[in-house]
Amino acid sequence: DPPKAPPPPQAAMATTMRPAQRRRCMPLKSSSEEGLAVAWEDASDGTAAVAVPSSPSSPSTAALPTTGDAAPVAPAFAPAARDRPAAVSVSFAGSPSAGRRWAELPQDLGVLVCQCLGPSQALKLLTASRKMQALAVSEEVWRFFCRWRWGSSANLGVYRSGKDLWCDRNGWFPLRSGKRETPAFDVQHIRLRDSPCLTMDLRFTDDEIITVSEAERSHSGGGQARVHIVDPETRRLRECFEVSSATINCCDVGPGLICLGSNDSKVRLYRRSANVDDGDSVVSFGGPGVGTSSGSSRGGLRGAGTPPGAEEEGGGYRYQLMSEYLCASEVNDLRFAREDAVIAVRTHGNRHPAGLDVIPLARPDVRFSFPGGSWATRGKFIHALDGFEDGCSLSMVACSGEHPSTSAFSAMLLDFRRAAPCVADLPVTSLRQGHPVGSMLWPLRAGTSPKVYANVLHADGRRNCRGTIAMVDFRYPSPNVCVTFELPDQVDDFRCFGGSIYAACTQGFGSEQRLAVHRCSHAAGGGAGPAECISTVLESYSPKCRLPAEDLKVFSVCSRGFVVSYGEHIALGTVAAPSWRMP
Repeated sequence: DPPKAPPPPQAAMATTMRPAQRRRCMPLKSSSEEGLAVAWEDASDGTAAVAVPSSPSSPSTAALPTTGDAAPVAPAFAPAARDRPAAVSVSFAGSPSAGRRWAELPQDLGVLVCQCLGPSQALKLLTASRKMQALAVSEEVWRFFCRWRWGSSANLGVYRSGKDLWCDRNGWFPLRSGKRETPAFDVQHIRLRDSPCLTMDLRFTDDEIITVSEAERSHSGGGQARVHIVDPETRRLRECFEVSSATINCCDVGPGLICLGSNDSKVRLYRRSANVDDGDSVVSFGGPGVGTSSGSSRGGLRGAGTPPGAEEEGGGYRYQLMSEYLCASEVNDLRFAREDAVIAVRTHGNRHPAGLDVIPLARPDVRFSFPGGSWATRGKFIHALDGFEDGCSLSMVACSGEHPSTSAFSAMLLDFRRAAPCVADLPVTSLRQGHPVGSMLWPLRAGTSPKVYANVLHADGRRNCRGTIAMVDFRYPSPNVCVTFELPDQVDDFRCFGGSIYAACTQGFGSEQRLAVHRCSHAAGGGAGPAECISTVLESYSPKCRLPAEDLKVFSVCSRGFVVSYGEHIALGTVAAPSWRMP
């Protein structure tokens, strides 16, 4: 018989795999053109093999020792390879020579091994050898771990080393000589408006800062409430548009949209869309960071304006009015739920609570309304609501409710899928618990499910210039199980982030006020830990013509840093590398 032709390269690669070896295959990626194609594990001898494109100058299989069902590890960690160099046997498809050895583990394969091992196991490679040590501390490996842990919120642009960023927990808990230090922030002050106008609410995401304001005060009247969108990277005003002549009380964000609630009893939704050339829409800067708009724009954004170059900075999009929903009374608070619904808290003109509205965006005509003091809320009047850190859902909404006869406040858990939404009602401020008459829960913030935090607000605390934040865990439905965090200054606003509490606090009254950000964490036993000041925003601040009770300050925090409003300004504090991390 004539001799058979040699098999093609693809067939030659397949013949190197025994049937028992094909049971556990997984694709791999490589940065090189002739990178790894397939990896599999041999169940008979506990070795892993890697197949690469067959060519006269590249190996087709490489045997790597493994430890049982674990991912492939470096040869220096295999029991039979500890006393010999890190060499790997290879064979060439279509080549008469076989059994050749690599002098060292390939860089691409070593990086993949470290990524599969994880951070704690990758650190163990530091004691294997010098080559393994260089591989375990490589920047590519630790940047991968940071992106895997924090995603796009990883502050890789702040730290020079990905390993340092991992040890400092994305910059929020710096580690120095085995001890946790205070994080570092780069604080910048941005003025949003020329006229005296308060920021009523704000949101800080990884991409933008959204602030809403009250209607501007003017002698002639006709002032407009505005929405300002600031780029946290460039600290420039990205967009500004007018909403109505009524004050905007609250805002929330969803995927590509902004929800607004205002005193004109309307809920408005603005959708992010591709930028449109408005021609006559211009923004003039009357001062450092001040934006005022003129002209008109399309899509219902009357008076919208965008700074020069904002289209490139903001990714070429703008917010446009999508829909409006009229409610029975003023909207004082709202949240956007992941089920594409808006939950709104309604109040009367004197700020007394009126009820709750649940508006499905797909069918706004079938909204659900719950009057204040009804059976659905167990006779309580809802003042505020919030969603948990993993996202707001109609099945789990935290609220603060007031009893109409005793004025005692409770932390409540609502499930709007049920006919009777209230599933938990835990009294927090009552005479039995030692709280003075008139104590309120404001503001209320939901942390990691099922924990809810609220500032216990009363006149004695204001006079003593101290703050108290109470924590309720709905897994323990008892009013006696309540953890309190004591802060040295009066709490203006706070947020829950990463299992800790971050609060904006004011020290002093009158024209000499000091604005700082404090952090409280849980102790090892689950109790309240001490408060620490992580940043001083302002050494001296004066509310000017406002009374102390009217000087509203709003706070928000995310992985990038924090932002706090005061008067016509906002202070943006972005995470920075500590001084000892700098070269």
